[in-house]
Amino acid sequence: MHSQTASGAQQPATANEIRQIIGPFEDDVVVKILDVHPTSAEVLNAFTWLRSDEHLQRRLAHELHGRTAQVFEILDQEYPEIDGSLM
Repeated sequence: MHSQTASGAQQPATANEIRQIIGPFEDDVVVKILDVHPTSAEVLNAFTWLRSDEHLQRRLAHELHGRTAQVFEILDQEYPEIDGSLM
């Protein structure tokens, strides 16, 4: 009988991996994300969700959960408005 152990699980993302995904956020944002211990895939999923309009249009149909949702909440609080405010 084979059981999945920690070796079968993905490792938490490093600070460098997080920065490669989310870009030039402040150090404290990266630290908050590191405290959640998400994988790179979870960070990417949260950041992609944040950058898309899907989270507004399909909020009831597809909710993020677990660490992905926690990363999304951190990014959502810190991310500058992208709807024309940067122009």
